[in-house]
Amino acid sequence: MRIEPNKQKEDIYEDLTPFEKKTRIVAVIFAFCGVFVWALKILLV
Repeated sequence: MRIEPNKQKEDIYEDLTPFEKKTRIVAVIFAFCGVFVWALKILLV
């Protein structure tokens, strides 16, 4: 007998509202910029 693994949804963010999708994109961009500035600060000091 074979046990099937639980199938994960293809896009776990598809049921978000448009505002939540935009907020998520802004949060990702903000986090990327923060890490970029942090890395520059470490490298240049």
